[in-house]
Amino acid sequence: MISITVTSEAYEAIKATLPGQHDLTPPPGPDGLIRVWLERKFVDRLARMRGPGESYSDVILRLAKEGS
Repeated sequence: MISITVTSEAYEAIKATLPGQHDLTPPPGPDGLIRVWLERKFVDRLARMRGPGESYSDVILRLAKEGS
């Protein structure tokens, strides 16, 4: 498992898919971001999908928008 940090908006977009995450949202850290733990294969996919200057949160939100 690898930890990444995401915005609260990105967290809300993926929380239903995270194991063990139900109605509780972890508190953001001092930087305002939420730490999530993902399998390496998912982090690798997100990394491959990142465009120049995009964060993991940007990718998650873009994919969520495309999927709706």
